[in-house]
Amino acid sequence: MNWTHFLLWLAGGYGLYYLIVILTDLAHSKRQDVASGNPHELTFTEQVTPVQLAAQAVQPTKSPIKSEVIGSGGIPITDLFRLAKQEAIIYTRSVSF
Repeated sequence: MNWTHFLLWLAGGYGLYYLIVILTDLAHSKRQDVASGNPHELTFTEQVTPVQLAAQAVQPTKSPIKSEVIGSGGIPITDLFRLAKQEAIIYTRSVSF
């Protein structure tokens, strides 16, 4: 038995399995009208009362302490190569490939 023969048998087995599952599902399903409702359907009701919240004044936040620039974000690829030639790139973490 070669791989092609094996894969054909495997695909046929899966196809037969799914065909049997679909046919048994169709045989056991009973169509119910939407108007009649489903007795096994769960419904939940909650009593929700709206609450009006008072407006609060927004406190201005203090700016964080300026720290050393670790990264400046994205740069064009040409600038990246230029900085690499000048050895101006500081590696803060190990580089993984």
